[in-house]
Amino acid sequence: MKKLTALILAALIAVSCLSALSASAVTLKKIAKIKQTASKTDSATVKWSKLSSKDVTYEIKLSNGNSGKRTYSKIKNNTYKIKNLKAGKTYSIKIRAKQNKDKGEWSDVYKITTAPKVYYQWENGNLNISWTKVKGATSYTLKTELDYNKNKYARIKKITSTSYTITSENIAALSVNKVYNIYVRPYIDSAALFTGKATTRDIEVTGHRGRMDIAPENTLVSFEEAYKAGYDSVEADFWETKSGDIIICHDSILSMCKSGDDIRDISAANLKKYPIKIGTNVDKYPTQYLPTLEQVVKAVASRNMLLYLHLKDPKITDNGLKTIRTTIGKYGMANKITVFSQNKEAFERIIKAGIRPGFLNLPNSKSDIEKSINYAGKKKAKVMIFRFSEYMTADLIKSAHSKGIKLGCYNVSDKNRGSIMSNMGADFLITNKFFFK
Repeated sequence: MKKLTALILAALIAVSCLSALSASAVTLKKIAKIKQTASKTDSATVKWSKLSSKDVTYEIKLSNGNSGKRTYSKIKNNTYKIKNLKAGKTYSIKIRAKQNKDKGEWSDVYKITTAPKVYYQWENGNLNISWTKVKGATSYTLKTELDYNKNKYARIKKITSTSYTITSENIAALSVNKVYNIYVRPYIDSAALFTGKATTRDIEVTGHRGRMDIAPENTLVSFEEAYKAGYDSVEADFWETKSGDIIICHDSILSMCKSGDDIRDISAANLKKYPIKIGTNVDKYPTQYLPTLEQVVKAVASRNMLLYLHLKDPKITDNGLKTIRTTIGKYGMANKITVFSQNKEAFERIIKAGIRPGFLNLPNSKSDIEKSINYAGKKKAKVMIFRFSEYMTADLIKSAHSKGIKLGCYNVSDKNRGSIMSNMGADFLITNKFFFK
């Protein structure tokens, strides 16, 4: 009887072990479907069939075809962005699942490709394009965006070299002052690979109070028009009211609403009493109101733009600064929104409040610029904004960069000034008119 019991127990244990092995084998089956979903010049994103077990992780082995090999472990999801790759290169990967100490079978080898890096240079009115050679590519297609809003392109197909010169024969009225997005797509026989991109603008363009040239300034519609036109960022002015609200407006007196009221005496709750009645094309954009800080931050965040906020009243309260910091943090814009002031005391309070700080200067001499850059550098300013000045030089801009300061210029409303600042190495232009496009 004891022998029979022992045999039964042994059989049950064996069955249990086999079941566990079987379950493990089912859970850790071979990864079958792998797909590359995105590519940049330095990264590639892949996705694969997900296994049902909750505690499974994945492992990727990457090879560049030579001696370079990498392993990425403990990947929890069935998608992964592989970084630190080289432009226009093909890599081999294989993937397997892991569960505790159990390891699944490696997948078949899958090829991934990074996008080629694209370069441009203007020469004698022509646009010279070149790009990284993609191994195995039999041809390239060059696509140039002609109109940001209308989705219009010019295409040159079946290019077998890694360079091409765009002339007025390809694009009518080709202009150095217009911004073009250039895309280069490699082909291996007829299979399309991932596209590289370049934009023919070397400087960030910021809309002064939005697109104040076509819409009432400092309004939501003005900021929306700036986005549609292809601006990288917008600048806005703001005040704190006695009720603790932060309202976007340039002047303290609400003259653009045809009112003599002071903005500091109103609140966000009664903004509907102050429709905007004066401004560019105000009849085309009826029923506009002064926006709140949160409305503007939300709008800019949804468009993935940068925002520069001009503090108009240096006597802003600590609670007002706290409200600004909280609102910026709510939309994850701590590194994309700069609050700036010309007043040193206010500027230092912005820093103390934990907000990305900017310092504004209206220079009267080269030494004035030097002193303000040194001051801002000591205070760890992230941004400096200058009024366009003949005193600015490339060396001064380099000095700002050496201190970790991003330097921009406002009151730039013509292409000549814009080109001067761009050629000297400035980082952005706050302009009343988008003359690049």
